[in-house]
Amino acid sequence: MTAIIRDPPVAPYGTMTPREPAAAGAIAPGRAGTAETVRDLLVRAQRGAGGVVLAEGEPGIGTSMLLRDSAANAAGLGFGVVAGAADELDQAIPFFALGAALSRPFAEPAAVPDHGGPDATAWWIIEVQAQLERRAAHAPLLVCLDDLHWAGPATLAALRALPRALRQQPIAWLLARSASPRRAASSLFGLLAEEGAARVGLLPLGADTVAAMITEAFGAPPGPALADLARGAAGNPALLAELIGGLRDENAVRVTAGRAGLGSPRLPGRVHRLAQRRLDGLSRQARQLLMTAAVLGPAFRLEDAAEMLGQSPAALLPAVEEAMDAAIMATAGRTFAFRHQLLRRAVGELIPRPARLALHRQYGELLLARGEAAGRAAGHLLQAADPADRASLAGLDRAAAQARCSAPQTAAGLALRALQLTAAADPAALPRAVAAAEALTAAGQLDRAERLAGDVLGRPLPPAAEARLRCALSAVLGARGRARAAAGQAQLVLAGPQLPDGLRDEAVTALLQALAGLRDERAGPAADAVLAGPGRPAGPAVAAAQVTRAVISWDGGHISHGLERLREAARHAGGISPDARHVQPLLALAAALVDLRLVGEAEDLLGPADTPALPDTTARPDTTALPDTTALPDTTARPGTPVRPDTPASAARWLLRGRIHLAAGRPADAAASAEAALAIGRATGADGYAAIAHCVLSMVELRRGDIAAAAAHLGDRPAEGPQFADLYARAEAATAEAQVTEARDGPAAAIGQVRQLFAGLRTRPGLLLGDPALAAWLTRTALAADEDDLAARTARAARALADAGAGVPALAAAAAHSRGLAGRDPAGLAEAVRLHPDPWARASAAEDLGVLHARQGDRDPAIQWLKEALGGYGRVGADRDQARVRRRLRQLGIRRRHWTTPADRPDTGWGSLTDTERAVAGLVAQGLNNGQVAARMYISTHTVAHHLRQAFRKLGIASRVELTRIVIEQTPGTG
Repeated sequence: MTAIIRDPPVAPYGTMTPREPAAAGAIAPGRAGTAETVRDLLVRAQRGAGGVVLAEGEPGIGTSMLLRDSAANAAGLGFGVVAGAADELDQAIPFFALGAALSRPFAEPAAVPDHGGPDATAWWIIEVQAQLERRAAHAPLLVCLDDLHWAGPATLAALRALPRALRQQPIAWLLARSASPRRAASSLFGLLAEEGAARVGLLPLGADTVAAMITEAFGAPPGPALADLARGAAGNPALLAELIGGLRDENAVRVTAGRAGLGSPRLPGRVHRLAQRRLDGLSRQARQLLMTAAVLGPAFRLEDAAEMLGQSPAALLPAVEEAMDAAIMATAGRTFAFRHQLLRRAVGELIPRPARLALHRQYGELLLARGEAAGRAAGHLLQAADPADRASLAGLDRAAAQARCSAPQTAAGLALRALQLTAAADPAALPRAVAAAEALTAAGQLDRAERLAGDVLGRPLPPAAEARLRCALSAVLGARGRARAAAGQAQLVLAGPQLPDGLRDEAVTALLQALAGLRDERAGPAADAVLAGPGRPAGPAVAAAQVTRAVISWDGGHISHGLERLREAARHAGGISPDARHVQPLLALAAALVDLRLVGEAEDLLGPADTPALPDTTARPDTTALPDTTALPDTTARPGTPVRPDTPASAARWLLRGRIHLAAGRPADAAASAEAALAIGRATGADGYAAIAHCVLSMVELRRGDIAAAAAHLGDRPAEGPQFADLYARAEAATAEAQVTEARDGPAAAIGQVRQLFAGLRTRPGLLLGDPALAAWLTRTALAADEDDLAARTARAARALADAGAGVPALAAAAAHSRGLAGRDPAGLAEAVRLHPDPWARASAAEDLGVLHARQGDRDPAIQWLKEALGGYGRVGADRDQARVRRRLRQLGIRRRHWTTPADRPDTGWGSLTDTERAVAGLVAQGLNNGQVAARMYISTHTVAHHLRQAFRKLGIASRVELTRIVIEQTPGTG
């Protein structure tokens, strides 16, 4: 109980001179709106009229500070102040809060009615009214009463009557309560509000205000860790004050690089003491509920807490109501949660550590026994794990085994932690090492899996353990692009006797992927053997066999059969598997659809674009680091659901998105998607996928016209040779090197590589399926190298594919384009322009048609088609191709200006160079002479010399060495 009584200097009220209340911002930070409401209340009282302001909010939100500051402000204005607060005793003693606030008895005891009931209550109300009227006769009066959620019926009855009875008096009422659901106080506030009282709810402090408080306390804005800790207070001023004060008392904050950071992971003792005070006011059952719930997590289900406590949910309802009345707990959808996560953490830390670990273990095992997703149990079991407690490590083993199929990332964290806590001499060390290697492989953490499997295989092992490790290693090597080594490991496993069915299926799956990637002739019989198995249920091995058969059909040009196989496999798979060891039929189907430029259906399969935070590619994952298991997915990914950003499946998904963007003429988006795939491949050790990403990026750079960058990508490939990941970008994987050679050194230099590609067309005509412009490129390159027979064979192969895929515009366009080039047929090229769904390929066909007309002496149609090609290349950002077409137009007497000179361009320096001058400078910096630059840009050597002189003049230099230095400085990554 507190009471503040201030009487103003005695003076007739009518002689007072009104003064302005203090500015709103002087009352409390973040409370400007509430302070303005109180200010208006005091102004009305100065003018002789009463009024009421009702303040409410959660405990610690600042109602007491508001009343204290308002009382001090009113006293400074000449108000009389009557202030007090209710507490638990107010329930037993009538008018306790009002009597203490007024500080003296109202009348002689004999005058008070000697019985309770309405007469006594009415008498007390009349006495209080008289006291307040006498005080208000001298000066305006502010009545502040706090914590009215504790007020008894008599006090509430008086407050119901007095503001109405004294509304013509200069009396201001400022009443506050906690916003907990106490019915009587809540009803009073509702009735007073209906009669015109201003009702203000004190809201949590905003993030800016919290940051300002921390900055003022520590002299620097909060860093991420401190800001995150403060967010746990949910803007509650009292909780924030204890946190900041405790951190300051314990010197737990360090200012580094202009930011206030945490110097200790522990919560300050003041926060623990505040949590203990909040718990001390509750019953034993409510305390038990809250301490148990603090271990369960930020939100919890009542049935979980009840099972942990050995009670029914119904038996816990009184404790739930009590915790909610105390504003510690609140509902959150179908669960309950602490209102302040900082308080939850403090309550959890009040539990002795051995008991807290036991609760984590109990809850983790409860979730596993109930059949819940292992991801929910993982975090609790990891916290409870103790090397001295075999049962806790066995719990990690069970959770890892349960999670491996649905949540391999979670399983990897659990298995690795169990292994780390196991002594090397423990008999359980070997089975845990094997389980960890398998879990890491399934999770796509290929670097770590290969190191662990290699270390364990380096010593004598029981046959079963060796087979499991080699099977995991085979899957790792396949994803890393080492298909022959992967096949060898799988064959060693399959040669062993009496393999369990599950292990045999895993080995068969790894072998089929390796053989399919190698295009090995053994792939077909191996797949057929799996598919011919009687009554064999659908599973990873069957999916791998179906995809292998589809790849063989696709390579052979049997498009319908290949698509049918892929669709069937995708239907059975049901979605993208989270297990990195599995074949992904849905992604293989999407790749085939992208090959055919049926990109709408492919995009539907891939789902909405997502932008995951890409892994750090500066270093491979540390073998001792543990993945975060508290926020990992627990269900098999379905079409349209985001794939984790650190698995080979997600790399393949980004590769396909990059190809879709490139096909649509969006090279910047294509590069971003391929870079995402590359980052994932590097971070996880999926070198095969990283190599394919480099091939796609090489083609993107070719379209952009940066041949040096295209060649650099091919040189950076971590794995070369046929591999399973090739199916996600067939054309790019097979032809990128030849196309870069042709662009850099001309058709004659590339013809050897082109002949190798032609050699495979007889048995693998499906090579032409990956890109509708590929057949035309092969034909054009062969013709330029005087290999007319090769050009004709390409045209026939493209025609056969178009016949096999009747109704697919991309195949018909590719056949028409190749036929038009090989046969010098304008009609075929015109048909290709009409049919091509790919905008770059369409522009290429228009250019070929213009060139053919020019060679036949038809100048006007040649100019028309070249102009169309120029516009098409411009729309897809193909700068190099535009330059070539401009040269062709110049040869026909058409000169088109292709640079602009902005009005604000400087006269000197790098910014003064035109786009063409920068392009020339870039090629010169790569070491090319004027003739080579002219060939790359399709301009004359005289034009190159002119642009070079202009660049030298604007940059104030006189040598190519100086120019190279400036280009490197101005172009990040050039070095």
